[in-house]
Amino acid sequence: MSSDIIEFVDAPSEEVATPGEVRYSDVVLHATDWTTETVVGQLRRGNIILNPRFQRRDAWDRQRKSQFIESLILGLPIPQIVLAELKEKRGSFIVLDGKQRLLSLLQFWGLGDGDNNSYPLSGLEVRENLLRKKFYDLESDPEFADDYNALLNQPIRTVVIKNWPDVAFLHLVFLRLNTGSVKLSPQELRQALFPGNFTDFVDDRSVQSTGIQKLLGLRRPDYRMRDVELLARFLAFHFFLGDYRSRMKAFLDNTFERLNGDWETKFEEIEAASDAFDGALVSLMELFGDSLARKPSSRQINRAILDALVFYSIDKRIQMAMKSHKESVLENYQTLFEDHGFVSAIERDTASVFNTATRLRKWGEALQRSTGLEFEIPELIDDRIVFNGFWR
Repeated sequence: MSSDIIEFVDAPSEEVATPGEVRYSDVVLHATDWTTETVVGQLRRGNIILNPRFQRRDAWDRQRKSQFIESLILGLPIPQIVLAELKEKRGSFIVLDGKQRLLSLLQFWGLGDGDNNSYPLSGLEVRENLLRKKFYDLESDPEFADDYNALLNQPIRTVVIKNWPDVAFLHLVFLRLNTGSVKLSPQELRQALFPGNFTDFVDDRSVQSTGIQKLLGLRRPDYRMRDVELLARFLAFHFFLGDYRSRMKAFLDNTFERLNGDWETKFEEIEAASDAFDGALVSLMELFGDSLARKPSSRQINRAILDALVFYSIDKRIQMAMKSHKESVLENYQTLFEDHGFVSAIERDTASVFNTATRLRKWGEALQRSTGLEFEIPELIDDRIVFNGFWR
């Protein structure tokens, strides 16, 4: 993974989970000490969901995986695993915390996918005699029988959440647990909560997108799924802008639920919109260079700015006019950072309907001044963003 991967900067409101009125006493938390063998058995049967698409977004290298296996053999303390039981499928679980540990087990056993499947142990600090050993070696060689049994019988504290009230509750738990050094994205949870054709599409399409990969400086699928969220966020605004109500997580969740359900009738539109998004990103990068979606003197991409830039650039007529009036476009873009209303809309409560509409309006007006085009701009009416297309 490239060390030059670009980071996003978001206002705190983008990360807030907002469950409704919840009786937390109704939620069932079941804690148990499953052995490693039991955990692997659950993974082998597919009861703990780690599908191949998750496995290609692997965050740990082989040394870190190996040291986790070594810790189990030595009986050292390891963090607990947190699962949530699916409402519609009793005995099946999605992972809220511990995915990389579970993936390390699955791949060491040779039951996973990707380059790390059946990896040999490396970088061990205590049991150097196990270097280069694979699971098969521990299983078949009598010399390692004690290590093999220690590995299988090591207890792993596992917490299972049952009777959870809604998706927002799981987002809240996920964010509270997600405090480790490997920062994850709520998109990872969304992928598990809303399986379907659209969910698979955005996962695959984001990896294939030249624009996304170049923008984020990626050489492989992003384990934090920022590439997936970038495409999903665009598609949500593209198809459902008028339904946006200041809650980004709920908005994206609803988008996945709706487009999974409507896949058979909308897949051609979704594919076309995704192609337009990719083309818009490439065009914007050519136009703005390193200043794309960044505040002056900042290296971080501001997702709120990017939303507005892409919104207009998917239209070919506007996109061509921006290229023809590059100097004016860049000048008016920089001028926006002297506009207190625009700056407020990209820094404070960026998820609000008002600030979302403000960003779209102010950038649209700047483009009109820059290009001389007269196109339609989204309007805020009764706390709802109204937009019926660029051209009458």
